Amino acid sequence: MPFMKQLYLQSHLRFFLFTLLALAPVAGVVAAPFASSWVQTTGVPVSGTVVDGATKAPVGFATVALQDKAGKTITGVPADENGNFTLPRVAPGDYDLLISFVGYVSKLHPFTVPAGTSPITLGSIGLASDSKALEEVVVTGEKDLIQETDDGLVYNAENDITNIGGTAADVLKKVPMLAVDIEGNVEMRGSPKIKILINGKPSTMLADNLAEALQQIPADMIKSVEVITNPSAKYDSEGTAGVVNIITKRSSIEGMTGSVTATTGNMTNSLNTNLNVKKKKLGLRASVGGNFNDRIGDAESDQVYFKEENLIRTPSKQIEQNSTYENNGRSLFTQLAADYEFNEKNSLSASVRVNGAENLSDRTLTTRQFTPSGEEQPSSYRFRDIDNQGLTKGLDTNLNYKKRFTKKGQELEVTASFNQNSQDSDYALVEDNNTDVITRLEQSDNHSTSREITYKVDYTHPISKGSTLEVGLKTELRHSGSDYDFLFSRSADAPLKQDPIRSNLFSYDQDVYSSYFSYTLRVQKLYTVRVGGRYEYTNVGGDFNTNNVDTHLDKPFNNFMPNIMLMRSFENSKRLRLSYSTRIHRPTITQLNPYRNESNQLNIRYGNPDLDAELTHNTELNFSWLLKTTSLNASAYWRQTNNDIAHYQFPIKENNDTLNTTYANLGKNAIYGTSLSTSTRFTQKAQLGVNLNLYYNELNSMVGKNRVSKAGFMYTMSTNASYRFEKDFSAQVAASFNSPRISIQSRSTYNYSYSLGLRKEFFKRKAGMSLNVENFLFSNNSIRTTVNNNNSDNFNVNNLYNRVVRVSFNYRFGKMEFKREKGAEKPRRKAAEEKA
Repeated sequence: MPFMKQLYLQSHLRFFLFTLLALAPVAGVVAAPFASSWVQTTGVPVSGTVVDGATKAPVGFATVALQDKAGKTITGVPADENGNFTLPRVAPGDYDLLISFVGYVSKLHPFTVPAGTSPITLGSIGLASDSKALEEVVVTGEKDLIQETDDGLVYNAENDITNIGGTAADVLKKVPMLAVDIEGNVEMRGSPKIKILINGKPSTMLADNLAEALQQIPADMIKSVEVITNPSAKYDSEGTAGVVNIITKRSSIEGMTGSVTATTGNMTNSLNTNLNVKKKKLGLRASVGGNFNDRIGDAESDQVYFKEENLIRTPSKQIEQNSTYENNGRSLFTQLAADYEFNEKNSLSASVRVNGAENLSDRTLTTRQFTPSGEEQPSSYRFRDIDNQGLTKGLDTNLNYKKRFTKKGQELEVTASFNQNSQDSDYALVEDNNTDVITRLEQSDNHSTSREITYKVDYTHPISKGSTLEVGLKTELRHSGSDYDFLFSRSADAPLKQDPIRSNLFSYDQDVYSSYFSYTLRVQKLYTVRVGGRYEYTNVGGDFNTNNVDTHLDKPFNNFMPNIMLMRSFENSKRLRLSYSTRIHRPTITQLNPYRNESNQLNIRYGNPDLDAELTHNTELNFSWLLKTTSLNASAYWRQTNNDIAHYQFPIKENNDTLNTTYANLGKNAIYGTSLSTSTRFTQKAQLGVNLNLYYNELNSMVGKNRVSKAGFMYTMSTNASYRFEKDFSAQVAASFNSPRISIQSRSTYNYSYSLGLRKEFFKRKAGMSLNVENFLFSNNSIRTTVNNNNSDNFNVNNLYNRVVRVSFNYRFGKMEFKREKGAEKPRRKAAEEKA
């Protein structure tokens, strides 16, 4: 009698029921995922659907084993999330199907394959529920940390114990194809222009300051992260490098479950709770939590200025700046969600997330000037003490209605959302000279708001077996505004007065109206063709008032962005995919707002309201292979932007100390790269993953009146290894390395990150204690950046003290019963393929 490896739940059983579809030693034969004493090379396809015997709902991920009449296992396949399975070649004869899934009684289903017959369809095969069996399930493993999908990959964050007690920024550091720099900025394959979604939807929380927002999201809320390198036309076209979708945890079981996670550490403290209630047609979810994050660091810079005489550059002076900073972030959030199934065909879901955050920043900046011979000029000494206080409030609401029709795969989905993020920030500066005399006071108040209203309709229609049409409409109404009032005084005794040059009144509207179509054709489960296109009309309007001068912005534009994907499937789970898409990056509010930040008097920063959107062409060739317990994903890609938005630094005038830093459409940015991702399991206890991304970046731009070209190779590497010992003890290590970076005017050195996590579970895995340490060998990570422009060379060093120690305790409670949830969470790209 064959024995199957235990199907098991995720380590966080309260959120998601999952099974590794594997078969363990059978009759002395061991193989994965299925044992087989011989391979059938001839025969016909045999397909069917596994369903719940009572509700007729699909039972996704059930294990289907093909046996001969003696009970010997020949081969097997896992059902997909819709319960569908296909055995590709079954020779004539009499057989049994052994169908199993946790929470159901295993079933033997006999059938016969006559000689010379055509493909056989067994129809729906019902399983009887066994709720008692669920209670006896022992958790013995986890889902693979990295899983391949049609358009990218999925990183299962909840299976990485080094994430416990951290933030979303800590999670993204470990995702293949992503890189997070020392300041928390995120890149995909060398580009920061990505679209980040939460549960497939945009959020204003992420729009204004992504690095800061990621510090506010607890890692304990994150189930997985999807990386989509070439999204279909169904996705918005924003994000030239691709899409990152953060999936939060939710329950797919019936009953009441909850958890509490508390974390304390030298830089991070948090408390997060959640409760899930599912009873028949109604599901309720609630989360409440808070984060306390502290970051310290320092920086120094040397700016060597030149004067040009007879085409010869000679040093004229040197300015040295040193700064220290301390950031204290506090954030609170609550989230409520509900879904209700009217019947098998109609469901409604709604969610509300409210978050608040306070960020206190204390920075000092010391400026000294030297002659070319190195003699300090005391009269130029300046010391600045700069305080910033920011208060942020966010509200995200979503309402979703889904209708399933009688025809399999035919669906209508209607979504409406309202997101708003407001911020009040106070700025104060005190400047003195080397005699401790106050030479300048500055004070400002900034009130800003971002709002986004979205209406979306998506319709999926199966035309025939193997072909599907998807169409949709979407309206996004975005508004941002700020009122910046700046006051200054040149002594401690003089009253503060307004500076109209640095005061700013800003209002910006960006409305996007879009429609799309996507047609998918599958031929004999060997070939897949997806052709689509997305039309987007963007109406941009803005009003800026700076120095009592009004500027009006009115730039409507429209784009049609094609999308095509060709895929060939081979034996042994091999796939070869070629895809092309056009993506768009619209300027952000920060890039557009002309407000002048002069906290550093030698480097004034402001936005450029004349920026145009940039279009990018993405082409990718991808090969993936699942070989027993090892997965391999290799890609070659080309990405080109002809109207690239980038930082641009230049002196106010020739031989002047002060630099301006703004944004401009600088020209062509081409990236040619290759990426490799592989993961393997050494038995059910050990797992190892390695990721590499190597690319060549070619930049050709006009900087001022000069044509500048830069090119070079860059790369990112990451690895993750875990092992589960006896007695519910596990360990995990992770590391990442980002090579030096180049831009059109600068070059920066490498940065790296590494972590170790240890976890012990108690009370039948209802509770656990975790210890995580990051960057424990050295106390800080230093990044050196060199910036060259017309009148100076600038050398900067930024030190971030990132040795982190966290101790976390979590406890899970509640009672659950198994109930297969229709439309369970799944990677979106895989869903697009499976619908037909």
